Amino acid sequence: MKKRLLSWVVSLSLTFSMALSIPVAAEETAPETVTETVSANEPDSEHYPVTVEVYNNARELVSYTFEKCPEKTLVYGRNNVEILLALGVGDKIQMVADCSSVKPEYEEEFAKLDRIKNHQDVGYFVKEYALSLEPDMVIGWYSLFNLEDRMGDVDFWHERNIGTYTSINSVLKENQSLENEYADIRNLGIIYNKEAEAEAIIAEIQAGVEKGKEASEGQEPQRILIAEKWEGEYDIYHAKTAAGDIAAQLGAEPLGEKGWTDEEIVAANPEAIFAVHVSSVSDEEAIALYAENPALASVDAVKNGRIYPVVYSLAYTPGVRTIDTVKLFLEDLYGIEY
Repeated sequence: MKKRLLSWVVSLSLTFSMALSIPVAAEETAPETVTETVSANEPDSEHYPVTVEVYNNARELVSYTFEKCPEKTLVYGRNNVEILLALGVGDKIQMVADCSSVKPEYEEEFAKLDRIKNHQDVGYFVKEYALSLEPDMVIGWYSLFNLEDRMGDVDFWHERNIGTYTSINSVLKENQSLENEYADIRNLGIIYNKEAEAEAIIAEIQAGVEKGKEASEGQEPQRILIAEKWEGEYDIYHAKTAAGDIAAQLGAEPLGEKGWTDEEIVAANPEAIFAVHVSSVSDEEAIALYAENPALASVDAVKNGRIYPVVYSLAYTPGVRTIDTVKLFLEDLYGIEY
């Protein structure tokens, strides 16, 4: 039986062991691309075991081996739910949390899933209740495992032969990237023996990114601000965030740092503003926070009406929605429909 190693890389100089290594992003280094050499969608007996290195609460890598495809998965976060549905493994999902809706193409499958809100008041998994469900896999954000009153460290689950996977950009908060989104899709595809489906999703995103690179070739990068308005200041999606890196790879120049104020936005004078907002805020309300702010009246993006709404799910850990983030930037930056 072939044993393969799925590795989260700490540096590009990582030496491959005898097992196959699948690199993913680390905090200081961009991921190296390695082609998967094993045929996609092999029978489980040929595909497993698969060993994965995942982050613990100290953001250290620890190994876990999947002897077979997970059958009872607890999934936290819309991005993770949508990735599994896109891969066609909705039947492997036991229960979902922090996910009230999905993309239209997944709604039928999503309607079949049990949700944590049907069983408890809090919208996240807690250790005691999760254990009672007897899962064999837990997928979530770093915050789910980092808090003891939720799920606790991944070691607790590994010791009980329960696998874990944490969305990479939720771990690497200060060094998020588009490549990390690719890695999540690819890694879950390998864990669930759906590699061909994962690569097809990634290929569509990459094709959109290439269109942006072509459109921006020979031009000065458009200076843009991607921000979410809070009381008194703005949460900036800079170049080291998922949304910022996607925009940068399409040829734009994301501006800003954490906690910017009106004065700093005026000084930077972005050509376009992408107004990130949660679902309880409408597109029009998000735009108005900038367009109707007298302090920003002199900013080129405001004067020229170049303020574009962006829902939060496209800016942070977008998962399969990454293609929608790419389409948004293509249209608003270059007038390209993809």
